[in-house]
Amino acid sequence: MMASPQRTYRTALIGCGRMGRNHALALANTPGVELAALADVDQASLDRMGDDVGVDRGRRYLGHEALLDAEQLDFVVIATQAPQHAATVAAAAARGVHVLCEKPLALELAEADALVAACERAGVRLAINHLRRVSRVAQTARDMVADGAIGDVIGIEVHEKGGRPVGNTLMEMSCHDFDLARFVVSRWPSGSGRPADDVEWVYARLVTGLGAAAHPARRDEVVPSLATVPSDRDCGLVVGDRGLVVLGLGCEVQAVARFVNRPSPDSAYDGVDVIGTQGSLLVRGGSDIALFRRRGHAWAAHDHHEPVEVGELWARPGESAAVAHCRAMALELVAAIEEGREHVSSGRDGLAALEAIMAVYESHKAGGPVALPLADRHHPLASWREAVPA
Repeated sequence: MMASPQRTYRTALIGCGRMGRNHALALANTPGVELAALADVDQASLDRMGDDVGVDRGRRYLGHEALLDAEQLDFVVIATQAPQHAATVAAAAARGVHVLCEKPLALELAEADALVAACERAGVRLAINHLRRVSRVAQTARDMVADGAIGDVIGIEVHEKGGRPVGNTLMEMSCHDFDLARFVVSRWPSGSGRPADDVEWVYARLVTGLGAAAHPARRDEVVPSLATVPSDRDCGLVVGDRGLVVLGLGCEVQAVARFVNRPSPDSAYDGVDVIGTQGSLLVRGGSDIALFRRRGHAWAAHDHHEPVEVGELWARPGESAAVAHCRAMALELVAAIEEGREHVSSGRDGLAALEAIMAVYESHKAGGPVALPLADRHHPLASWREAVPA
């Protein structure tokens, strides 16, 4: 269990939607943390959340600027939709308030670069809610890989849960999965001279249509995410129904992801398989995350993997795993503040996940692999859509 905070930390939640509810329930029931205020652009959502978690009406604000101007806070949790992340993080950093922000950090790299730099200048801890990084399951998998439990790592398979076309999946869920692929090898000794979890290059091919109508996704098919899935969260420009993505990591390991646009999501399938010369580890699930191990070098089916009992003990009776992980993320931020260190899911980790996603689009545009860091820090799909056809 995480250590209790040394004092009470005042916090506020900005964004009272679905994910905001998980954060609010966590913050309202964490010793050493006071959920002092809420903000949202919708009064009904704001009041519903405030009533549910007991925040006074006088501390419910229509907009993040009003909240940040009125409240003295130690940290803020940002659970708005992605287009609002950049302005809200910047406003908190300008006031010296530490930040836990939902993913993705921003909608393009230029914004994310500026946010990371602004937080570093202000001495503000910036954390991104890649919540599997605080899971004992993911941490155990990372440590087993580093200790050689599966021998030398020879590959990673990334599994997306489905329920979205590839464009929406990349921005909504692949930031989690690409981050997890980096995290599980983050302590693996790299022979390339770069950290094992660096993404050095990306190759991607995105496809629209099925059967005889299938074709490489075109520039005229770039659309806002809500045009593709109106009920989804807004995650900017997207393209493609299906696709193949390969991430070249600094340990000379490739992480391969196949996006098939399955009609129904399956969170239990979501995650990564780490394949080694002496076995493999499966890290599967979103909030309800589990670890499986296969021993030996022979390839085997999923049912030959045995569960690894790790003992996630955060959830309280009647509490979801998502709420428990949100609490752990907040407590990790408090610990990072008290110890003067980076959060385990830092702003730079969020930037790395976003850059891998932007590199997917850049690679598809270019028709081949692209090296990181990307020279052009603006959204590849924006420039592609605006380009004049040859």
